[in-house]
Amino acid sequence: MHRDLPVFPLPRRFSAGSSARLLYLAELIGRAYEPTATQLADLDRAYQSTADFLVTCPEFDGMLYRVHAHGSRQLGTMVRPLDICRDGVDIDLAACLTREGLQRYGGPGGPALLIEHLCVCLKRYTDRHGLKIGRDARCVTITYAGGMTADFAPIIDDPSHVVLHGETHGRIPDRELQRYLSTNPRGYCAVFDRIALIAPAFQRSEELKATYDSLRKSEVLPLPEADDVFGRLLARLVQLAKINRNITFGAPGVDDDLAPPSSFLTSLIAAAYEIEAQKRHDGPMDLLLDVIRVMVTLIQRFQMPDGSEHWFLPNPTAQNGNLAECMNDRARQQAFDAWHERLLEDLTAIVDAIDVGSGTDVLARAVERAFGERGRIAVLEDNGSRREANRSLGRAVFVVGGVTPVSTATRAHTHFGD
Repeated sequence: MHRDLPVFPLPRRFSAGSSARLLYLAELIGRAYEPTATQLADLDRAYQSTADFLVTCPEFDGMLYRVHAHGSRQLGTMVRPLDICRDGVDIDLAACLTREGLQRYGGPGGPALLIEHLCVCLKRYTDRHGLKIGRDARCVTITYAGGMTADFAPIIDDPSHVVLHGETHGRIPDRELQRYLSTNPRGYCAVFDRIALIAPAFQRSEELKATYDSLRKSEVLPLPEADDVFGRLLARLVQLAKINRNITFGAPGVDDDLAPPSSFLTSLIAAAYEIEAQKRHDGPMDLLLDVIRVMVTLIQRFQMPDGSEHWFLPNPTAQNGNLAECMNDRARQQAFDAWHERLLEDLTAIVDAIDVGSGTDVLARAVERAFGERGRIAVLEDNGSRREANRSLGRAVFVVGGVTPVSTATRAHTHFGD
């Protein structure tokens, strides 16, 4: 069942300056890890070319009518891989078939035949363009130039009247390729978008926005305005959790990969955000900490006769959907609980460094532990750019409490060196 709600410490009060600084840092760190506009354009162009090829393949006899991105690409929560040798990003794609596909691929051996047809078609495409191809349990992966990877999973339309957004419901082969499972990536995206539109109930919202904008205007590379930041706050929280996950567990691909999948993390954080964003908070600092604290209480944990736990997180857009099914392994569950404690510790250390004005060096170290080398560099480069910009304008910068830079005019001098 649900965990008992944790006993939270007494609410901390954070100044508008501290909360604005956290928003500002979140944007810096997120930008350091998210794909560039050029990378996204290259990715979309690459998979669209493949999609145009797929819809003409005779194996599907016109039933494959569309390929679309889902997951982090649609949600706005993509992060670049940790591997510095890779310029590309990873994307999940749905290869959509009409409902008639259930008749052709619905009998014994149907799921395996569907995957086989998809693999054969994509192999022709990769051979033609000199690309790498791989096959997983229920998807086919293409590696494009620069290391971009795209996972193509076939989904057969099967509208449902018993799930949320049932008009986009479909069926996907299970990992054993014996039957079809309920799926609804477009419906899931619609639910996430609805939650993301919940405006956080900050007590001093206008003061927070004004303080954030004062920080933003002194940045060399312009950041979004406060209203835009608030509008995508949920996506940014998901990104931060995914980056910390990647730093903690390392690059994927090892035999015993215990890292929680992005779909599970995204679902938990969105569910917690829906609860917490509607409560009164001083600002993003305490909202962020409350979301991370609450997310683990939303997992339904059932004790099994052998002493293990069965985790359940309902998916309202799929029939009997369990978003925690991928976590029903004892080692993975233990790794998740340990990581969650570290995530909360890492975020608390950053919040503390900002709130008590520990200085740039202390803050940069806390950011590096939580978000890696790219995060640390983003903090230090921003601090250096800010100082250089103010120096060129003849202002001295004093960091008050490590939060808001205060500029003062300096006297001109005529001496050079000692």
